[in-house]
Amino acid sequence: MHPGARPDVGPPPRFTTPEPRLGFGAWALGGRGWGPGTDETDRIATVERAVERGITWFDTAPAYGAGDSEVLLGRALKGHRERVAIATKVGPRDDPRGSLEASLRRLQSDYVDLVQLHEALDGWEWRLEELATLQREGKALAIGLCNATHLQLGRALEFAPVVSCQGPYNLFDRDVEQRELPLCSERGLAFLAYRPLAAGLLTGKYRTPPRFGADDHRHAIYWFHGPEFARRERVLARLRSMAAARQVSPAALALAWLLARPGVSLVLAGARSAAQVDDNLTALETALSATDVTAIDTLVAQTFTPPRAGAETRARATAWGARERYIVERLDGSTSCEAIAAGWTDRGREPMVAAQVKVFVDQLAERGLVRPDGPPGDPP
Repeated sequence: MHPGARPDVGPPPRFTTPEPRLGFGAWALGGRGWGPGTDETDRIATVERAVERGITWFDTAPAYGAGDSEVLLGRALKGHRERVAIATKVGPRDDPRGSLEASLRRLQSDYVDLVQLHEALDGWEWRLEELATLQREGKALAIGLCNATHLQLGRALEFAPVVSCQGPYNLFDRDVEQRELPLCSERGLAFLAYRPLAAGLLTGKYRTPPRFGADDHRHAIYWFHGPEFARRERVLARLRSMAAARQVSPAALALAWLLARPGVSLVLAGARSAAQVDDNLTALETALSATDVTAIDTLVAQTFTPPRAGAETRARATAWGARERYIVERLDGSTSCEAIAAGWTDRGREPMVAAQVKVFVDQLAERGLVRPDGPPGDPP
């Protein structure tokens, strides 16, 4: 075990509570990749509103607006540094020391509360060890991993004092429920949920597939197009009614659902205006009962039933690649896309996520080779 590593670790020491909390995800704050940018004055006012309303955790990265997110946070939070926690990241191919020290300059701070490896790609173990060195030097109070598999998390805990895992999680995208969330709970790691509103889809404002500009990263996200958009919109139509009955927005309802999930430490909700900050915070006042949570889960499950492939498709798949064969062999009408992806990832090869399974299944469905929504009936 690496010197200083701990076999069992807890969440970052500052600004944490036993209950899940709402943090501020600052990707859109960088002003790039999210459609038409907003005025810098408005973006600073957004951060100031978050502080005013009691948000104390801000999550950013050098990649957000090519450093602009960190620069803006540094300006907006300079007078509040001891009242707030700042988390940033180091890119998967960046030099950890050079990256973090540049982030500290942009943030106008001597330290960050949490520095995270943005992705666990080739050479990630070395970079994580470097982050541990930077922590010992006082440049970060804690270190964590983002977008890592449960196998990588388990490996990381053998040699580095990792305290957190950050991954995408919302009522549609639930890969982390298979392996990462249970592991975090077992080992005492904080789990930080990003993309809690599915890049804006769960605001409920997109009733038809939106047309994003080429410079908007959302134009390439699969759930804003085709069959997946149609499935999600069927759920959203019901969620809008549920939210209206509670006199809250669909976004607040979706955040409240996530805040009610076991194992979630921080929900990182983004905002581009003070009004969006206020709306996000209504989630804290939207207490969902166990019955409410079950009703939402049931609605999602009824819409996203496990796909099913018949004998003909299975026979054709014998000539396909290993990943495609693996997926088809498990399209039995009862195994979820998330479970299929997790099972493949368990093998320790290139990881798979449910999105890849869904896209492949939709391609098969277009050719009439699979029934995307499971029983009844027998597909080819």
